[in-house]
Amino acid sequence: MAILYSFNSDCFRFTYRRFFMTPYFTAITCINIFSLIILFVLISGNSVINVYQKQRFQITSAMVFAICVMEVLTIVLDKSPLEFRFLHIASNFIGFSLTPLVFISLAKTLFPHTSRFSLTFSPVVVLWIFYEVWFLGTLLFAPKLSVFYVNRANCYSRATGFVVYVIFYALGLLYFLVKNIFFSARFWKSRGIVLVLNFFLIFFGTTVQIIYPEIQITWITVIFSLLIYFIYHIGLYQQLDMQTCLLNYSSFQNWASRQKKERCIVVAEIDNFAKLKQNYSRKDVDRIVVTVSKIFNGFFKKYGQCYRISGSEFLVTVNDTSLDFDALNKKFFVEFVKESFNLKEIPLVSLGYARISAKSDLSKCLSLADVKKREFARKRPEFLF
Repeated sequence: MAILYSFNSDCFRFTYRRFFMTPYFTAITCINIFSLIILFVLISGNSVINVYQKQRFQITSAMVFAICVMEVLTIVLDKSPLEFRFLHIASNFIGFSLTPLVFISLAKTLFPHTSRFSLTFSPVVVLWIFYEVWFLGTLLFAPKLSVFYVNRANCYSRATGFVVYVIFYALGLLYFLVKNIFFSARFWKSRGIVLVLNFFLIFFGTTVQIIYPEIQITWITVIFSLLIYFIYHIGLYQQLDMQTCLLNYSSFQNWASRQKKERCIVVAEIDNFAKLKQNYSRKDVDRIVVTVSKIFNGFFKKYGQCYRISGSEFLVTVNDTSLDFDALNKKFFVEFVKESFNLKEIPLVSLGYARISAKSDLSKCLSLADVKKREFARKRPEFLF
């Protein structure tokens, strides 16, 4: 408002009437802004997700907030006095620039990385940079070929290049969909439908506004989607072991309580884990655990869901109880030795298995698996020759 007051009072009265003459737009804008503020407070105060994930949510929320403000300015300044023409063009440029980037940023919030936050120039980001260079170039030197055009009377219209914006917008959405698919396949297969439905929510809300610009529902849809992802991530974080990105012991307990048929579990344990912690630094021990978890998950994920049930133990639930588990564990051990042969300080692992049903005592099942692990450790030297 400070910018508007710097002009004459007639201009201010025009923009004031322009904003409040459409109650629907006013209501939607207020809902958008208040929703973003509430979402930002919820994200900032949350202690479940890690700080880097929190940063990604905050950046995406801030981007949507900036676009909402730019959208207000574009509506208010359209057909306003010529003093506002530069601000009108600038607000449109910022809005059309950030919109494809929102979906790229939102896709990057999906994965619960534990490494330090960094800006990675993935191919889709490089494409967005090319889009920005083209957009700015056409806006400066050939405005009628750009995404939008503001004439000498300060009237907005879509320009010839609007189709380029739609293409990059669609690429951002496609990237977002692909990341959703990878995320649901890697972390939470049973809840993947939530991600797919949420994508179609965004697709519907944003596509409607492209076809019918007067229906201002894009950003309230995106904000609602952000809230869904935030809730989704909180639930996911409560079930994940964040060091290995495998499901934790509580998740395994919940799985066991839901079983109605007999299943089988395979448990792998890192040998001499207590000595590892004594002889190596925490960083080295963490690296060993993550490496073992990747090899374990890479081999067993085709058989069932993998878990980390303790500091040194990993478990997979197997639906097919007819498998030869002694042969399966032997096959895994041979693969493990091959994959870890050239890796420094990687210990051996012992494997055991047990059957489990709805009435089973978990502690007894795990004890039976421990017995099998001791048998496996005795026979292990034979597997290498």
